[in-house]
Amino acid sequence: MSFIPIKCRAYDMSVTPCLVDRWSEENNGIISRWKQNERSLEPNQDVQKRCYSESLKLHQKIQGIPAATERLKLEMTVSYNRFLFSLGFSISSEIEESLTHILLRALDAVGSQVPTSDPVMLWQVVLQTFGTSVFVPYVHKLLLIQWMLWLMQCQLDKILALLKQTNNKKELSAPVNLQTVIRNLALTMEEDSSLMVAMAAKDLKDLLHICTVIAQGVEQMNEEKYSEALEAFQEAKGHPSPRRLLAQIHTLTGQSFAKLGQPHCALHCYRKAVEVDFTCHSALYQSVLVFRQLANPKAEMEALCLLYSVDAAHWWWLGRFPCYDVKHFECLEKRYLNAIQLQSDKSSSSASLVSPAMLLAGDQMTCISRVPSPSLILHSLARTCMLNSSISDGVEHYLDLLASLQSEGKELISTGDGTSFPRIPVVYLEAAFALFKAQKYRDALVICEEVITSTLDFIPERLLLDLPMAGLHLAGSTTVSPDSDIVLENVDFVLWAGAAHLLQAQAHWKLKDNKEAITNFTRAVNQLVKVFIKQKDWKQKTLGNTEAMVEKMLTLDAAKGQALAGRGLCFLEKGQLKEALRDLHLSLQICPGCKNTEMWLTEVFWRLDRKDEALVHWREAHNATNTPTSIKLPLYLQAWQDDTVFDFSDLKKKMEDFIQTRNVKKP
Repeated sequence: MSFIPIKCRAYDMSVTPCLVDRWSEENNGIISRWKQNERSLEPNQDVQKRCYSESLKLHQKIQGIPAATERLKLEMTVSYNRFLFSLGFSISSEIEESLTHILLRALDAVGSQVPTSDPVMLWQVVLQTFGTSVFVPYVHKLLLIQWMLWLMQCQLDKILALLKQTNNKKELSAPVNLQTVIRNLALTMEEDSSLMVAMAAKDLKDLLHICTVIAQGVEQMNEEKYSEALEAFQEAKGHPSPRRLLAQIHTLTGQSFAKLGQPHCALHCYRKAVEVDFTCHSALYQSVLVFRQLANPKAEMEALCLLYSVDAAHWWWLGRFPCYDVKHFECLEKRYLNAIQLQSDKSSSSASLVSPAMLLAGDQMTCISRVPSPSLILHSLARTCMLNSSISDGVEHYLDLLASLQSEGKELISTGDGTSFPRIPVVYLEAAFALFKAQKYRDALVICEEVITSTLDFIPERLLLDLPMAGLHLAGSTTVSPDSDIVLENVDFVLWAGAAHLLQAQAHWKLKDNKEAITNFTRAVNQLVKVFIKQKDWKQKTLGNTEAMVEKMLTLDAAKGQALAGRGLCFLEKGQLKEALRDLHLSLQICPGCKNTEMWLTEVFWRLDRKDEALVHWREAHNATNTPTSIKLPLYLQAWQDDTVFDFSDLKKKMEDFIQTRNVKKP
C-alpha cells in the first residue's frame, strides 16, 4: 500500500484557539489530580473513577465537532488518557470500538479513506498516513493502547502483526517471532509538556514489553515447548520489572526447569521468587509439587505449612523456608526489612492504572499460576502428614479442616464443585482414620456417625449392574449407563457408608468391645453388598468399563474384604471357629492375597487341628501383602494395612516348631 500524505483541511473557524487551550487545561487539571492521588501514601480508589468520568466528558466535547488536524494532538492525548482511566470500568470490546473511532476520525481529519474495518489493516493505514508527521508520538500512544487490549485478550498473533508494521525497514523474508520484533521495536515516546498524560508512554511500553514476553513464554509452555518458554522467561528477567512480577518470572522459569526434568534448578528459581516477594504463593506451591516428585515428605510438609500460614512474613523471619539449606539465608533481618520496604514499591501501588496482573489475566496465565484454595492446601498437608507417619500433626490439621468446613456452612453431602478438593464425606472419613491412628477411637466413632447419618437418605436399596446390557437397574427407575454420574454417585454413597461402619468396627475392636465390632463389621458388609455385578469377568476391558467404574468397584471389593476379614477375626477371638473360617474364606475370595487374612486363617486351621492346611496358608501369607488389589486404596481404608497392628509372634513360633518337627523346609 502506497504512502498516503497528510492533507491539511481548512481551518475550522468555529473552534477558536481559546477553546482548544481551555480543553488542554481541562485535560491537564484531570491528570494533575490523578498524579497527586498516585503520589499520596494512601491513594483514593475513587479518584480513578472520577478522572474517568471527567475525561470521558472532555472526550465527548472534543468529538462533538468535526475532526481537524489542529486538534489531533489534543484529541489523541485525551483519548489515550480516557482509555487508561477506563480500565476497570469498561470491557475491552468497548474500549477497542472507541479506539477504532478515534483512528477513523484522525484519518478523516487528513482526508484519508479507509478501505477496510479490519483492525490490523486499519493500523497499517494509520501508520503509513502519519508515519513521518508530527503526530507520530500521539499515534504511537494509541498503538500502545491497542497492544495492551490485545495482550489482555492473549491475542499474540495480532500483536505481532501490529508491531511488525512499525518497522520502517523492509521486512525480511525470514519469519520473525514476537520477541525479536519487540526487541527491535522503535516507537517514538516523546512527551508533549503542554499535554499531560496519566501514564508516560515509555513506562507503558516497557511494561507491555515484559508482559508480552511472559505471555509468549506461557503460551509456549501450554504448547509443551519448554525450552523456548525458558528462553522467553530468561529474557524477561533481564528487564526492570515490579517486585511481584519478577517473582512470577522466577516462578515460571522454575516451572520450565521442572518440565525439562531439572527439579533442583526449579527449586533454586522458586527460592529466588520467595526472596523477591515472600508472598509469592505460586512459588511455594510449585515447590510442594517438586518436593513431592523428589519423594521428600519433610520438605513437602514444611512447604505446605508455609503456604497455609496466614502470616508468611512471620515464617520468613524465622528462616523457615522449607528445606532449602537455612545457611544460605544470611542476614535474614536485613532481607525481611527490605521485603517490607518493597511493599511500598510504586510499581505495585494500588493506584496504578495498568498492572501486570491486569495484562496477564488471561485464562492461560491464571491456569498456569493458580494456587489451590486454603482448604485444599490444608487437606494436602493433613493427608501428607498421615501418609508419612506424622500422626499428631495430621490429626490437628484434619480437625482444623473440619472446623473450617463447618464454619463455611459446607453440607456433608454436597455435589462436587469442579475442583480437585475431595467430596466432604471423604474428608470426614480421612479425619476419622487420622483419629483412629492416633488411638482416639471414641472421637473416630463420632466422626463416622456423622457420615452414616448424612448418607442414610441417599443410599439405594440395591444397585444391580448388568454390564453387557450397559445398564443399571434401580427399583422403580429406568436403565442407566453404568458409567453415568448417577451410578458413580450411588456407588460413592454405598462406599462411604460402608467405610464409616468399617472404621467404627475397627475402633470398637481396639476398644475391646468385640460385640459392637461384630455388629459394625456386619453393617459394613450389608451396606457394601448392595452393589452387585452380574458378570464375574466384569474387570475385563472387553466389557467397555471406564477406569473410574473399575476403580470404584475394586475399592468396594477391598472394603468388603476388610469387613469380612475383620468379622472373621472377631469370631476367632471369641472361639467361633466355624464362623471365622467362613468369613475369612469369603474375604480371600473377594480380595485374594491379603497377608493378615492368610495369617488368621492359619490360626483357625491350627486351632481346628488341620495343621497341614494351616501350613499351606502360612506359606501363602509369606507371599502376600496387605494391599492385594491393583489400585491404591483410599486413605480411610488403610487402618489395618500396617504390619505392626497385629501380633503374630505366637503363631510364628508355633509354625516354626511344627515345620521343624515335620522336617519341612522353611518358606
